[in-house]
Amino acid sequence: MFMIKTILKSTAIAIAGIFTLQCTPQMNTDTARAEENAASAKHQLNKIVLEEMTRGHRRMITITSSEKIIEINGVSKDSKTSAAEWETLVKLAQKQDLDKIDSYESPTTKRYHDGAMMANLKITANGNTYTSQGFDSGTPPAQFSDLYFAVAGHFPLK
Repeated sequence: MFMIKTILKSTAIAIAGIFTLQCTPQMNTDTARAEENAASAKHQLNKIVLEEMTRGHRRMITITSSEKIIEINGVSKDSKTSAAEWETLVKLAQKQDLDKIDSYESPTTKRYHDGAMMANLKITANGNTYTSQGFDSGTPPAQFSDLYFAVAGHFPLK
């Protein structure tokens, strides 16, 4: 009788161990997914607008998940935003502390004497619009330079 109880206990412990080992990776995967979803929920990006202007010249690009509108001196051109473009912009925007974007100072001041166009970046996420301070076109604050260049890359060279 003692031998049967010992065998049953050993079997029960072995079965419990197998279930625990099989469930652990799933729990880690679920935890990783939950953390990833929390990160993507951090910023529900709706729109990014980059506006650059100087006396007599204005260009603006507006990008949403479905379209891009490029306007140069009042002439607009619309096109579709690819899923890859939007995904890149979402990832770059998620790296930002949007509440601080208006506190980042421009590294240069050429726009003060028309040496560069004045630029600003507006990010609409979670129902709020976050606007940067003015900065020189082509020389954004380091904190969001990757995002700026990803958006500015849509401007034609002419």
